[in-house]
Amino acid sequence: MTMRTRIPSIFLFAACLAVAACGPKGVRSEQCLHSLETSAKVSTVQTASGPVAGYIEDGVYTYKGIPYARAERFQPAADPEPWTEVRSSRAYGPTCPQGPRSGWYDDLQAFSMHWDDGFPDEDCLRVNVWTAGINDGRRRPVMVWLHGGGFSAGSGQEQIGYDGANLARDHGVVVVSLNHRLNVLGFLDLSGFGNRYAASGNLGMTDIVKALEWVRDNISAFGGDPANVTIFGQSGGGGKVCTLLAMPAAKGLFHKAVVESGSILEALPQKWSRRIGAATVRHLGINPARIAEIGTVPYAALLEAYDAAVAEVRTDAEHEGELPENLLNQLIFGTRPVVDGEVLPHQPGSAAAMAVSKDIPVIIGTTYHEFTRDREDPIFKPLALQQAADRTAAGCAPVYLYQFTWESPVLDGALGSTHCLEIPFVFDNVELHRTFTGGGAQAVELGHRISRLWTNFAKTGVPSADGMPAWEPYPRMMILNIESKLK
Repeated sequence: MTMRTRIPSIFLFAACLAVAACGPKGVRSEQCLHSLETSAKVSTVQTASGPVAGYIEDGVYTYKGIPYARAERFQPAADPEPWTEVRSSRAYGPTCPQGPRSGWYDDLQAFSMHWDDGFPDEDCLRVNVWTAGINDGRRRPVMVWLHGGGFSAGSGQEQIGYDGANLARDHGVVVVSLNHRLNVLGFLDLSGFGNRYAASGNLGMTDIVKALEWVRDNISAFGGDPANVTIFGQSGGGGKVCTLLAMPAAKGLFHKAVVESGSILEALPQKWSRRIGAATVRHLGINPARIAEIGTVPYAALLEAYDAAVAEVRTDAEHEGELPENLLNQLIFGTRPVVDGEVLPHQPGSAAAMAVSKDIPVIIGTTYHEFTRDREDPIFKPLALQQAADRTAAGCAPVYLYQFTWESPVLDGALGSTHCLEIPFVFDNVELHRTFTGGGAQAVELGHRISRLWTNFAKTGVPSADGMPAWEPYPRMMILNIESKLK
């Protein structure tokens, strides 16, 4: 859908309460106004595929749902179809189809997380951009966010904390988030059925590489520097960062990386991914000689067959004594990247994989509780420590290790320092996502400091911020809290 540039400028103003941000970071007033300008005349950017128009809110140019690629089911992504008229890019585009979120039916989760799951469509390869200026010749550092949800769920809009406006306005970076193929659409290995499907087990990851190529080719028009790109992600998004660090096709497309509660050192061996692919085809009743029919199977039936195949092969792996010992790898058995010898030549934690990204400085860390309220988390922290130690021992660029220990007061403190809690702090969105953080002056100030650590890392490769201790690389660990300290 396109929008012609003759549509007149529209200015909308809304009164805000004293708790709303207004003007420079940290400045509040009893009564302030937020501005919104939607004129294509002042927000149009020319991309390689065609012109896009966004909106300007409180000084931030925002673009949503820009196509970065198109893809046939189970095939690698290609460049999007070009367009000539100005394309309206003011609302989030489709998200990858996925199963229902169990948390929808849990009132406490639904309240605190404040999900926005959008609408699904297989044509979901979209990017969102927040920037303080366009077509201005500036070369702002770029931060590309990879969402969580393992490799099976989530989107670039699922949490309100993902909003990039504050980082763009107050920290001088360009923020990009994206959607890519997930679950059966992004990680079903059909390579055993012929060369046409050779990359099918890693399409979710090659989609991300395609998005990073879009950043390389287009971000300068949005005021960003394609030679200074940081990838950062949480949970499954952290796992995607780990995988990109091991992918030759991604080399040179980013220059720094952040892994938040998502260190993954092992991908799925092709022995198991091909078994899942074969079992999925069998559950669908498709004759392997007519494998192309899988391209027209309704998504719901496809996902059902895939889930059944994963469960079946997981049981086989358990009986054969080859289910991964690591708890995280057990949890995501089946739906994760595949060591296929091409897209992902080596296990992400191997020396050969680390050599691909040896020059990339990395921030790695976890929250204190993650999923276990009454004790330290046994899932993510050991892997984070191992990844930091291994990269350091291999002579890679510095690794900066952290643990986020601040605890949310929401719901009588039931959340603790839970999984995902650092996200609104990293994005400087503590106030925006106050159903999760509780807001409040101390928490907001901590958000200012943590977001400054992340954005200064994006700018210089070293995380630093006023009011914070000097962050030394591993084996030191930064404890992030109201009183942060180096351990």
